[in-house]
Amino acid sequence: MTFWMMFALLLLAASGFIAFPFLSNWRRSGKNASAGVSVERTNVAIYREQQEQFQRQLDNAEISVEQFEQLSADAKQLLLSNTASQSADSPQQDNTGLWLLPVLVVLLTASSWLLYSELGAQADEDILQLITAGAEVSDNTEAAQLWRQQLNSAIATRVEQRPNNIYYWVMLAQSAIAEGELLQASNYFAAAIKAQPDDGYLLAQYAETLYLVAGSQFTPAVVEAMDKAFAVDSNNATVLGLKGIQAFEQRQLALAISYWQGARQSLDPAGSTAKALLIGIERAKMLLADGGTVTQTGEKGSIKIEVSVTIDDSIDYTPDQQVFVAVVEAAGPPMPIAARKLRAADLPVTLSLTAADELMVGRTLASAQAVRLVARLSTSGSATAQSGDWETTSPIVDVPHDQGPIELVIHRQRP
Repeated sequence: MTFWMMFALLLLAASGFIAFPFLSNWRRSGKNASAGVSVERTNVAIYREQQEQFQRQLDNAEISVEQFEQLSADAKQLLLSNTASQSADSPQQDNTGLWLLPVLVVLLTASSWLLYSELGAQADEDILQLITAGAEVSDNTEAAQLWRQQLNSAIATRVEQRPNNIYYWVMLAQSAIAEGELLQASNYFAAAIKAQPDDGYLLAQYAETLYLVAGSQFTPAVVEAMDKAFAVDSNNATVLGLKGIQAFEQRQLALAISYWQGARQSLDPAGSTAKALLIGIERAKMLLADGGTVTQTGEKGSIKIEVSVTIDDSIDYTPDQQVFVAVVEAAGPPMPIAARKLRAADLPVTLSLTAADELMVGRTLASAQAVRLVARLSTSGSATAQSGDWETTSPIVDVPHDQGPIELVIHRQRP
């Protein structure tokens, strides 16, 4: 409401500037017209006085009839001449151009609205209102899902108009991550980097999403993105965490410890990421003490979660379709802690997810508290969730107290 009031006031002020010269000209025209009438009346009065004077002179025999008629004709001719001259010099009311005023006001209103629609921030105001409204929406409800769709749609439309707005790209990327759309999130971060290529945060997030899209593998693209982010900001916790994982996998345990310790310096020690890095550091130290041999099973405090996975009978699928079973944090990022890839032909099946299925060093089942289990039948074969995939999600599982068996029936299709 405030915006529209301000818009109307500014438009009214602008209309006043346009109307001023028209109204001033109209007033001057009125004054000139009045002055013209006054002069004409004066001329007529003078003519009548002359006629009366000529008549008295004729009555007193001071002039002849021929002289009277000649003087009267001259006076009449002078009156007509003065009246014609005054009419030619006086502006006409129809020439003030006052009819053009409403046309210009309408054009001003239309052009102002069109210019604001193109160059203004009404779309940003709408997005802000959507974000504010989101605070009143309960999580995990249909209303929340509808709100996220509306917000993402509004941001996606706006960022096409303003591709240099990195904040909108980041918001879209974060929303995609929350939905498990890691490939899409990496594309959003890539678009943000085009707008601001030397932003350390963007480069780090892009490298991390590429790493997850690649199935937690250090592909050439991941290494290139990670090294570029490290060159821009060597203190970024995300980049240092990735560098530590790479060093750990290459059996460079001392280097991995150094990277992870550097990453923890900029994090809240009580946060989940800092705790996960500490677990990785302790594990690397233990392996150094044991001679550097990396093991995946048989560790102290290892966790095993039993899962029973089936596909609903109403779903059509082929035996070669990929099925992904994953453990994700209930209140954390959608990146899996542990995962297993199966074929649809293998189902129904009961399996155990253990430390051998963990994807990242430092993120372990043993360190998890509350998790969810996700089973997804992929229509594309990609580990990243896609539209049209079939999936199911378990209720929250309390680790380590509730280790299964947990039944997962794939039945819901992703929009």
